[in-house]
Amino acid sequence: MKAVVTPLPGIGCRHYQGGRCLLEEHRNPGFYVVHRCRVLERLGRAFDDFLLRADNLSLSEERAARLWEARFPATLAREGDCRDYLPGDTQTFPDCRHASGDLCLLAFPVCPGRCARYGRP
Repeated sequence: MKAVVTPLPGIGCRHYQGGRCLLEEHRNPGFYVVHRCRVLERLGRAFDDFLLRADNLSLSEERAARLWEARFPATLAREGDCRDYLPGDTQTFPDCRHASGDLCLLAFPVCPGRCARYGRP
């Protein structure tokens, strides 16, 4: 009888997170823009645009902060949609199961299990 060898999960690997292999991100942090959360990218651009307008209008920091707080719900409704969103178990924004900081885990390849690049944490 032949034994069947199955790959082990990569759970113990330092590049493993949420079933995905983050090796490329760990090798070149921030290099691959496609790994970033699209929602956070859009919200960041919206905030940068807002800051430019506030600066052009010479608004005080306090006034700009109040305006941003008032606008944020509408901006979030417009820019915060993601078809892959799954609620996570945190209290931090964006509280998506696929988010890890500003990374989207779905942008990474599925972890095949143990491999030549396996690294201890």
